[in-house]
Order: sequence, then structure tokens, then C-alpha cells
Amino acid sequence: MGDISLTQVLETLGKAFPHTVLRPGSPRYEEENGKFWNRDNADVRPAGIVAPESAAETGAILKVLSDTKTHFAIRSGGYMPVPKYNTSPAVLISLSRLSSIELLPPTSPSPPLVKFGAGNTWGPIYDVLSPHGLVVPGGRSRDVGVGGFLLHGGVSHFYASLGWACESVVEFDVALASGDVVAANASLNADLFWALKGGSANFGVVTAFTMRTAKLEKMWGGVRVAVGTGETASRVFTALHAGIQGDVDEKAHVEVISFYNPTACAGGDALFVLSLAYAGEVEKEGPAALKGFMEVEAVNDGTRVTTQRELAADDKVNVGYDKRGLFRAFSYRGGPQVTLDIYTEYYALVKASGVFDADPSAMAALLWLPVGQKLASGTGVMTLGEDAEPYLSCNICIRWSSPSVSERIHAIADGIADTLKKKLQDAGVFVPFTYGNIAGVQDMTFAGLPETTRRRLREVAGRYDPEGVFQKQVPGFKLV
Repeated sequence: MGDISLTQVLETLGKAFPHTVLRPGSPRYEEENGKFWNRDNADVRPAGIVAPESAAETGAILKVLSDTKTHFAIRSGGYMPVPKYNTSPAVLISLSRLSSIELLPPTSPSPPLVKFGAGNTWGPIYDVLSPHGLVVPGGRSRDVGVGGFLLHGGVSHFYASLGWACESVVEFDVALASGDVVAANASLNADLFWALKGGSANFGVVTAFTMRTAKLEKMWGGVRVAVGTGETASRVFTALHAGIQGDVDEKAHVEVISFYNPTACAGGDALFVLSLAYAGEVEKEGPAALKGFMEVEAVNDGTRVTTQRELAADDKVNVGYDKRGLFRAFSYRGGPQVTLDIYTEYYALVKASGVFDADPSAMAALLWLPVGQKLASGTGVMTLGEDAEPYLSCNICIRWSSPSVSERIHAIADGIADTLKKKLQDAGVFVPFTYGNIAGVQDMTFAGLPETTRRRLREVAGRYDPEGVFQKQVPGFKLV
């Protein structure tokens, strides 16, 4: 901070925007500070939370924070679990009031666009779209915020056909550190438009997104739960790898989640939660493209003809905002045996780690995202080159209740992640890039992108944020 104190900064903002600045102890402050998926972040207690009501207010607030060199964080939905990445002991900009949702009249035979404020979660957007038979490539859970999801790329139910969700954004409204508010689209500020589709909060504060929609009255999908025996795991991983190789059915979607808690998994095996979806009509036994997952013996099967809105309401184990949590992640290529080895070693390490002695309520999960051709290759921020091969992104997620064991559990997770990464590196299948929405602070996000992409991102940041406010004063994954 410069020559002005944090107290003076908050007083300045409070005078200019009396209904926007929230201080500790007020009911609205406590409500805002409770909106974190990782409860450890709610313990940070910013000196002030600033909740702008418009893009113009956001820009004016940024100008004050920039001029005074005040550190601040930005929060959309609060799902980012990395400690202190979406909060700050100084100032938190909460985008929760930027919650408008508007269907824009179509200007062609294409379906209408949808414009929504950055403070939304995906649930209310689906509530607006579903009665019109419209879908959008958004989060697979209602409670995920739109901001971090889209600015880090975003994996939707339609990833195989549409690629990263951010590629369906046609315009961003952005408040810059200078206080200016600009639009970024294919014609206006096109370099910023490119950079925001995966470049995160490194250029400004996005206050609104405009996205393409598609007509889809009904789809098929749901969650299948299976006991993760060795045979079941082998079947699941064979099907997972088959889904990103060769000619894939672009209407199919899968997210493989496994989790373990000694009480919930009394038999000793982890449980699989197979999140399946298909953007089209299917036979009674399910889509052929997901046959391998449908043949797995399930203890519960929630697949059915449904809608995007209903699918996003399915319980997928780890989406609640009532616990502490962490992410670590890595990416790799290879075959089903590699994934089976990772699965087997992860749960052996977790069971021997003392996590459940530290907190018996803890849950350890391992999640896989198939990064097929539409996600892996191309010229966008999130791609690894025009000829990049498909790969898997794997996420370690641990959740627990007691704040007293947070440091210990983070250390355990770091050790497990390092062990698994080394295993993949030694096997020659490690991919040095991690999707930011499932990554931890030690994982390779921007550092794993091609140098040409990283250099271009830095150049764009230099043009729109010449003082480096979003590199120096704002936490998060930074441009390397």
C-alpha cells in the first residue's frame, strides 16, 4: 500500500459508495463472508468487503484501489478452494450484486444470446433458459459461480462438441484498473477478448458475460454410483480412456468421481460417482457412446431423460459450501492401466496418511476430466497447440470440518500429489499443464501452456493493465 492506510481507503470508498462498503460485524458483511466453498477462506475476515452494484461502480472502486496500491481479491461465486485466492485480509470485491440475467432477442435464425452479471451462479441462469428449451455450456452444478468457471475455461456437459465453455462467450464487460469499463468481443478489444477466454483475473474485473445458447428441450443423464472394486475400476477406466480416443460421439459427456471415507465406505473400497450426460435422444439402455459406464454394476442409478437444469441439481458428493476443502491436480496421457495405478496408489496413500485420524468426517476424492480433441488442441488460451493430443486431468479433492487440522491436511495432500506426479513423470506420460478450476497453488496452470501463449497473455496484460495491478495486488494464478 502507498502512503494511505487501509482504513483511509475504506473510508474513501465508503463516502463515495455508502451502500457498497461492508465492515466486519454488520449482518451483510457476515452474509457475504460466508459464501466460500472452502470454509478456511471465510476465516480470513477482510477489513472491508466492497460489493459494487454496477460495472461503473466496479471501475471506480478499482481506480481507488489501484491508485492507493491496496491489495484486494475478487470473488464471483466463491467456489475456488485455494487458500486466499478469492479473499484477502485487506479488501474483497464481491460481485454478488451483479446478478442480472437477460435473454437478448436473436438477430438471426440462431437462438438468442444470454447476458448475465458476474455475480451469478449457474442455477439461476438455467432457471431462465430451461422454460425456453435453451441450454448454455455452463457449470455442471447449480452452485458454481460463473466468473471463475468461464475465466479459467470451464468444462460443461457439452465439452466434446463445443470445447471449453469460454469459447461460447461472445462478449465480456470488463472494468479495468484505470477505472474504465470496456467491452471485449471479436471486433472490439479483440486481443483482450482472446485473453479472457482462459486467462483468469489477470487483466481486469469482468462484470458481465454474453454467451451463445442452443436449443435442447431434453437431454439424457444423471449419476450412477458403483463400489470401486478392482474389477469395477478397470471397467470404468477402460471406458474413460476409450471416450477420448478415435472417433468420439460429441454428444456424450462423462465425469468420473471417486471418493472414500471409512464410515461411508465400510467395505474398504472407494465409491465411484459416474456423472453421465448425452445431448440427444437415447435408447432405453442408454447411449452407445457411454455403454462402458452403463455396464458397470451400480448400487444406485439416477440416469434418466432430463434437462440441463435438473442435471445441475444432482448431488455429486463434493459441491456443498459447508466444509473446508482443497484441490491439487495434474494431467497425463497413457492408457487405462496408468489410471488404475494412480487410483490404487492414491487411496492406499490416503488411508495410510492419518487424514481420517485428524478428522473422521473427512472425505478424500479423486476426479477425472477427459480432455478430448476439442479441448486439447487449437489456438485458444486453454489449448496446448494445434496438434495437441487428448489427455486426462486428474483432481485430488479432500474435504474436512475442523479448522484445527487444515494445515496438516494440506501437507498430507501436497505429499500425495507430489508422489503421484513423480510416478507419472517417471513413466513419461506427465502433461505439464493443469486446468485452473481444479488446481492447487503448487500446480502448473499458466506455466504449463505453450510459451507463445504465455508471451501473448503477458503482452495483453501489459496493454490493459500497464501498472501490473492484477499481477501485483490481486491473488490467484498469475501469468508466468
